[in-house]
Amino acid sequence: MAVRDGAPWVVEAVASVLGQTAGDLELIVIDDGSRDGTPALLDAVRDQRLRVEGRAPAGLTKALNRALALARAPLVARLDADDIALPERLARQRAFMDAHGEVGLLGSGAREVDGAGREIAVRIPPTDDAALRAALIRRNPFIHSAVMARRALVERAGGYDESVPVAQDYDLWMRLAPLTRLASLPEVLVVRRLLPDRVSVTRDDARLRAETRIRWRAVRRGGYPWWCAVFALRPAAALALPRPLRRGVRRALGR
Repeated sequence: MAVRDGAPWVVEAVASVLGQTAGDLELIVIDDGSRDGTPALLDAVRDQRLRVEGRAPAGLTKALNRALALARAPLVARLDADDIALPERLARQRAFMDAHGEVGLLGSGAREVDGAGREIAVRIPPTDDAALRAALIRRNPFIHSAVMARRALVERAGGYDESVPVAQDYDLWMRLAPLTRLASLPEVLVVRRLLPDRVSVTRDDARLRAETRIRWRAVRRGGYPWWCAVFALRPAAALALPRPLRRGVRRALGR
């Protein structure tokens, strides 16, 4: 978990991990330069499984790589500091990974809510390897807060690319895909808060640029046939649209 100015959500996120039925875990939290009450809130948590490292602000991608460097378990899982892991999340994902040694990246469904806790949507990704690969070149089918992965494979893929400030998870999945099989559980195991700063105009532009680059690199590496380059052109075309028109197109498409 990486956090910057995470009050008031971070305590609930931390508690949701420490309260897992699969309690044999460590929770690594990188405080990326918080200026609010986050450090004091984390310091008040009395649980030896929690490891907190404070640092000067360096961005989410570097914070996630630092957390990976500190991790000791063979399986690693992600949770954003404003999301909630349901109690059985880690137990169900670990049981699946133990039973399917060929799978190195595992997702799950998520319930999306607004800041007041009102449900917006329920997202269930494809569950099998073929469907996830087919989706991956078109969009990011994995919910970052719902993934579990084998740490050795993440390290082999090079971790998160620190030149990618947003969509760093999508870039990592694309680099993991040639190394392992993919899967996702059809259950909702995470509650994901869609707060305003997650969908800001500035981040949207950066995300579209990143998606163009990520998909084009996947085609160039030979992971997809050349005709799939059309999927790299889609975010580039969206970026070229005036922002009001872009929002209108998304509303018309229902996303």
